[in-house]
Amino acid sequence: MTTRLEVTSSEIFEDKVEFVCNSENIAGEVALEPSEQVLVDSDSLSFIYILETPDSFIYVSFPKESWTDLKTVITNEKDAILKLSNHEPILLKGIKGELEYLIENISGNANYGNEMMTSVEEIFQPING
Repeated sequence: MTTRLEVTSSEIFEDKVEFVCNSENIAGEVALEPSEQVLVDSDSLSFIYILETPDSFIYVSFPKESWTDLKTVITNEKDAILKLSNHEPILLKGIKGELEYLIENISGNANYGNEMMTSVEEIFQPING
């Protein structure tokens, strides 16, 4: 079974960016491991970071509203930390490299949909341009 969470807010600190999800529906005793994989959801204009549990996946959606803070993670070499309601904060390992790869592939590529391509170019252009 796959659970989907959405980032609802974020805060920038000196060495990290904390992204917050509402996750009351995930039991506190469930072990969560970062997968170091990011997907693209063009329909929802979001990047999806995958967390693994012993028997399922949790998709953490980063909607367009959170992309400027994702850009800060990339450009300022900050750690991306996920804060969930009932868990210790999780370091989102590999997110920087995954995002850089995806941004490079989406820029100028209408296969992801014009709205996704344009949004990525608008927000992340100084990274790849």
